[in-house]
Amino acid sequence: MRSRSDRGSVAVEAAIVFPLLIFILFGVIEFAMVLRDHVALTSAARSGARVASAQPRLATFAIDSAAAVARAGTTMPLSTVTEVWVYESNAAGYPTNGAAITSTTEAFTACTTKCIVFTPSGSSLVQTAGSWSHEDVNACPGDVGMTSLGVLVRGRHTFVTGIFGASMDLSDHAVLRFEPIPASQLLQSGQCKP
Repeated sequence: MRSRSDRGSVAVEAAIVFPLLIFILFGVIEFAMVLRDHVALTSAARSGARVASAQPRLATFAIDSAAAVARAGTTMPLSTVTEVWVYESNAAGYPTNGAAITSTTEAFTACTTKCIVFTPSGSSLVQTAGSWSHEDVNACPGDVGMTSLGVLVRGRHTFVTGIFGASMDLSDHAVLRFEPIPASQLLQSGQCKP
């Protein structure tokens, strides 16, 4: 049989352990929601890159890429996306802007050509800056200088509990090489020499 002091110590231990368990539970829930948003953001970036890489000669390749990002992010609402970049990528996955890149932020801030920025507006993404002509895309079969493109998606996860802060910025990008122009279209495009 327990004494009265034993029962009191159990209550004190429970008072100490219970808040810690609640904190851990909320931490697991918040981490799972951040992971869910990051996976959705990654999936959206890959989807946008896949769509654009298949359209090397279409003038709407960047717009179609942004639309694919908007459609793919079904588990992460479009309102949480802050911006989408469609850009010509160098070997390191950063925009090709001729400057030595030392950080991701610098790479995208310095990008002035062959970069297009989209931001959310209502239920779609609209172009707000940049330009990149489809005529600048090298998709000639067998050419070692074929153009690669990148799609960067940035978003903001808002924490539910507020224990870990108000929000957290997330970003991910996907880089793919443009698919070669089909042989049946080579003569029509006039871009590649046989």
